[in-house]
Amino acid sequence: MPKKTKQETQEEQSERFRAEAERLIAAGELSPTEAEAAIDNLVRKQARKPPS
Repeated sequence: MPKKTKQETQEEQSERFRAEAERLIAAGELSPTEAEAAIDNLVRKQARKPPS
């Protein structure tokens, strides 16, 4: 039986995303401009979702 995945809150998911973006920026794999655009995109998508 597969392990049950942990359901993250929106805040936990956002923090995990930001931390990964910062890691990629530090490693030179992602520019800060691209990271900002990705975060904005994530926030816009979440704002369009109806509350569950």
